[in-house]
Amino acid sequence: MVKIFLAEDEKIVREGIKNGIAWEKYGFEFAGEAPDGELAYPMILKSKPDILLTDIRMPFMDGLELAELAKRALPDIHIMFFSGYDDFEYAKRAIKIGAADYLLKPVSSSQLLEALERMSETIMQEKSEKGYKQEFLKQQEERKQMDRDRLFDIIVSGKLSLPELLRKGQEHNLSLSAPMYNLILFQAKGAESQEQYSDENVLFDKRLKDELEGRTDIIGFNRLSEGYGFLIMGEESDMERKVAYYSELLIRLAESFPEMEYFGGTGTPVCRLSEIRTSFKAASRAYACRYMLDRNQILTAEAAVRIHNDTGSISLEGIDITKLSRDIIPNFLKNGSVPEVKYFVEEYMEACGNNINSLIFRQYILMDVYLAVIGFVSQLGFEPEQVLKEFGDAKTLQPCVNSMDSAVKYTRDILTKAIGFRTTCSQKKYRLVLEKAVDYIAAHYQDEDISLNAVASAVNISPNHFSTIFSQEMEITFVEYLTKVRMDAARELLMKTDLRTSEIGYQVGYKDPHYFSYLFKKIHGITPKAFRSGGENEVQK
Repeated sequence: MVKIFLAEDEKIVREGIKNGIAWEKYGFEFAGEAPDGELAYPMILKSKPDILLTDIRMPFMDGLELAELAKRALPDIHIMFFSGYDDFEYAKRAIKIGAADYLLKPVSSSQLLEALERMSETIMQEKSEKGYKQEFLKQQEERKQMDRDRLFDIIVSGKLSLPELLRKGQEHNLSLSAPMYNLILFQAKGAESQEQYSDENVLFDKRLKDELEGRTDIIGFNRLSEGYGFLIMGEESDMERKVAYYSELLIRLAESFPEMEYFGGTGTPVCRLSEIRTSFKAASRAYACRYMLDRNQILTAEAAVRIHNDTGSISLEGIDITKLSRDIIPNFLKNGSVPEVKYFVEEYMEACGNNINSLIFRQYILMDVYLAVIGFVSQLGFEPEQVLKEFGDAKTLQPCVNSMDSAVKYTRDILTKAIGFRTTCSQKKYRLVLEKAVDYIAAHYQDEDISLNAVASAVNISPNHFSTIFSQEMEITFVEYLTKVRMDAARELLMKTDLRTSEIGYQVGYKDPHYFSYLFKKIHGITPKAFRSGGENEVQK
């Protein structure tokens, strides 16, 4: 409803206006009254009306002074003056203040109501445009953030020239020019999977954004299930300190959540943006150690190299084959991605030390990988016949153990294929998740406070991941889909019920009837009233 405040020194006139109109019937709320500007001003600040209806001549503080103060404090307020004096100077000052209307006394209730309804239409339009603009900007910001996060993979791919990368950065207001670069890859999860919904994950993401806000020497990118990527920029002499500082910041932030697990890997410093791929490879190898080392640490590229070189104490007898089979490989199959396979296999093979040069040892390793993959794919629900057809039986391993290169290739291929099977299952799972999300929206679209976070929580998917898969699979953003559901429901109610437009807006999730009407027209090209009056054939499909 549009809120009205009345300032009038004549009590009879004030009472006549207050009691002469059925305010609620016409979509107004009478928010208060005062006999002069001095008493009215603090009441206006408290009630925040949409319209100030004021006399000009009043004791203590006149209407013009009151209007100036009110307009300064509440820029969106609309002023309607009424006065018994047809004075050009008054009118000129009123226009300067920004008066929306100027009425001469005596004013009948019908005249006043007509003027107020005209003003209400203007206010409705302004509020609706503001609300629609906010929704539009929200959608644009979501899309922009997704494009920005994808920029990380573009940067580390090494496929674009420096001018192209700098242009891409400028599109997102990011300065990518620096004397030296390095990377941190990082994952923190409060749930079993980064894709699952977790209050801790949501809060961590928010706090991380707050921590990085305004910083020019680090850019953070959300890589969804692969965690976060951070591009660090600075002088050569200061790069080591910066990497250590931001590593500590990430650790401190993650450890502020008692149930959260984390792991990170740092790259090697490079002096050209076109060489960042080299840093990414080093960071990826360190990051891949999360499947083999204890969690809750950030491993530097240098430390990862030292681990690889420290093979003197490794022997065949010292290798726990059971642990390798039941822990490391299944963990990677469950959480790893295809781009990570290369780095994971390198880490896995090098962790075996010189023993990998033994034919017998390679047979052990490849058999464990094979059994882990067969067990994992079978647990996904695929039939044994299909599994054997795709992965073969144990006899297929024999040619692959003859050399280190063939063993590495086999391991990469079988892990990549297994992750492909997992992706197929995930797509089926996402279809079920989206069906569940659609059902949830259908049951709760009437709630004004329904949000992407609420739906993501209901289907147990992280908000970022849910937003991505919803847009990709539905080919429409969450906000656009929710609006469509609400508008379709509104059309049904307009055609089949006698409910007032404001009541229909409320029933489909909009407490502000003006915003509902504006949005309906914006989407369908016709107002709710016109639609109900037989204009449904004119609706934009």
